[in-house]
Amino acid sequence: LLKRPIMEDKEDTPEEISCLSVKEIKNLARPEFRANPEKFYPTETLSKLGFSRNECPKCNNFYWRASEERDTCGDSNCVGKYTFINNGFLEEGKEMTYADAWKGFERSLTNAKVPCKSIPRYPIVARWRNDVDFTAAGIYCFQPYCVTGELDPPANPLIQPQFCARFNDLDNIGLTGRHYSGFTMLGIQVFNYPNDYKFFKDECIEFNYNWLTEELKIPKEEITFVEDVWAGGGNLGPSIEYFVRGLEIGNMVFMQYKTFPDGSREELKIKVIDTGIGLERIPWLMNGNATSYMIVFKNAFEWLSERLQVAPDMDVWEKFGPYSSQLDVDEAEDIDKTWQQIADVVGKDLEEVRESIAPVKDMYIVLDHTRTVMITIIDGSLPSNVGGGGNVRNILRRVFAVLQKNGWWEKIGEMKGLLELFEYHKKDLEGIFGEFKEYKSFDEIIEVEYDRWSNTDEAMQANLKKLLKKKKNQLTLDDWDLCMSSYGIPADTISKISGLEIPTNLYYFIADKKERLTKAAPVILYDTSHLEETKNLYYQNHHLYEFEANINDVFLNVQEHNRQNIVILSQSAFYPTSGGQLHDTGELFIGGDKYEVKNIEKVGKSVLHFIEPDLPGDKQDYIGKDVKCVIDHKRRNQLRSNHTGTHIVFASCRKILGPHVWQNGAKKTLDMAHLDITHYKSLTKEQELAIENEANRIICASANINKYMMSKSDAEKEFGFNLYQGGIVPGNELRIVNIEGVDTEACCGTHCDNTSEVGWIKMINSRRISDGIVRLYYIANEKA
Repeated sequence: LLKRPIMEDKEDTPEEISCLSVKEIKNLARPEFRANPEKFYPTETLSKLGFSRNECPKCNNFYWRASEERDTCGDSNCVGKYTFINNGFLEEGKEMTYADAWKGFERSLTNAKVPCKSIPRYPIVARWRNDVDFTAAGIYCFQPYCVTGELDPPANPLIQPQFCARFNDLDNIGLTGRHYSGFTMLGIQVFNYPNDYKFFKDECIEFNYNWLTEELKIPKEEITFVEDVWAGGGNLGPSIEYFVRGLEIGNMVFMQYKTFPDGSREELKIKVIDTGIGLERIPWLMNGNATSYMIVFKNAFEWLSERLQVAPDMDVWEKFGPYSSQLDVDEAEDIDKTWQQIADVVGKDLEEVRESIAPVKDMYIVLDHTRTVMITIIDGSLPSNVGGGGNVRNILRRVFAVLQKNGWWEKIGEMKGLLELFEYHKKDLEGIFGEFKEYKSFDEIIEVEYDRWSNTDEAMQANLKKLLKKKKNQLTLDDWDLCMSSYGIPADTISKISGLEIPTNLYYFIADKKERLTKAAPVILYDTSHLEETKNLYYQNHHLYEFEANINDVFLNVQEHNRQNIVILSQSAFYPTSGGQLHDTGELFIGGDKYEVKNIEKVGKSVLHFIEPDLPGDKQDYIGKDVKCVIDHKRRNQLRSNHTGTHIVFASCRKILGPHVWQNGAKKTLDMAHLDITHYKSLTKEQELAIENEANRIICASANINKYMMSKSDAEKEFGFNLYQGGIVPGNELRIVNIEGVDTEACCGTHCDNTSEVGWIKMINSRRISDGIVRLYYIANEKA
């Protein structure tokens, strides 16, 4: 393969800035909401349903009850325990499965007074957003564009079983019974537009109440509704949580505000309902099991328990289960004291209780983490030390560590057995999500990560030992985070080398720290909101190299000492830099004078043409003038070939390497192009050659390339979320680029009409630019 100079590696990425945490934003709003219940909560409907407002003597939150027996808000922290364990709501001999719980919810809400449409889940990897890595709540699927009105939701109102990932509660998993790293959120989403009202607070309370009392047959006297505040994904609003026998069932959020990093807020024109219900909790509540994990991981639990020869001591767990609610490390003031109190209730020595609980807790951790790993990888993530991949790596390596610590690696059947466990997870989920497709590279991804965990780099261990020496063998939580995130050393290895115990709140700390960073909004240098839209000519005819237009406005260049060298035209065939493709260049002829076009940018709906030399005189002399425009067609053709080549190379990578490959960035210049893909290890020369051969096979096949506009909802239904290789695309319409039989993406660049026009692709080389990301360098057309 050819050796060429390496291109500039620096990419334009949003700056990260500090922001208030969700908890801090909620605390700013809480006093106002609390003081004005009639303004923020559906007090009238709650009263009509037979509930009255009271203040909880334990937490001082206001709640609504239908029976004076409910003398607290109903939260297990105030009740003191779960009271549904061995005290469920089903008749003797009956059982509710995980899938049954979803189907009952679906039946109730699709037959409500205002019926909701049931839609399938979105991927857990949030490719349609640039501010989060994973879908952490159902509403993440529709933020920000459905909330702002820039995009129509796929249905309205809707319900959805959305698999979500949250990594701030890892320290609680296996103990409290209600905590998971990955869980299914039953969502009710409603978007009330100024001219299209569906339903809001009052109806939402009524529909949830009907589901609880009519579908699940829970007596209303058992239910409490608690006033609260919700924030997330840049939005804020009042919320109402509801509890039954110490367990929070769901949270009805009424989104009314957009929030900013400093905690300030503004009213939303579109009022949104976001109800989130943890599906895992429903069969747990109804069956009254000692813990939710037994029924949620039913097939996987039975298989793993038999393999490891570990079974819960039900006498201990049924006594321990009700009080396990108090072991939330984020809320317990003295976790050791809480353990002792639970041991006293169970009637056994503290160490005896811990020893009885520990192996089963570890088994639940393995079950939870492997299920989350499976879905995050299938949906397009990879274990790495970059972004969300760091969370996937943390929990997968925690699985390896737990199996090793307990001597379970051989018992489970080593790698073959671990991979078998994932098949049982699929069985448990098929009743909700349907059959999982075969995922070509899944097994190898797990195997590679196990090998890396087993052979932690010596240089990284040296960094840890150096830090331990400097800190006199004492590590802060920040130090643990540094070693895990930057050095890539798993927590168990840090513990093994240092002799220190893993802090009980380590994973909560890491997740909370990440939450306090957000991507800064791009700085807009030029206000074009007052101008008419520049008509786009390059999509209509990308072979148009000469055209005429009028000048809409002239701007001063604020980045170059206010030079008068920016011209906005009424229409333009010049392509602006976007989608990783460089801009066109060419010439403008204004009043007989020739100007070189050096740069093209799009701001809002206007296209800015940066010219040389500057325009002399007053800008008013130019507005409305006729302009003749000429595009450098040789540059355009090469960029078009490189851009089309990127689609071809990407499709070739997915075919050769597997479905885990996603585009992570691209750059198309005149001399060379590069494509960044998600991949778990460096490419071999054989793989590079195979990708090149496949790319040129596609070129020689002379496949037609179709470009057309399509509604976003229809495109997602037809092509799925693989469309979004280039990142987020706002608006209700997408420009679809379809290489027949090869690849379909939403893309704004210039493209050939047939793959044969690309001429030839030559792979130059590839390299691993970061953990989980491989960059491929290649040339196309005349350059090849």
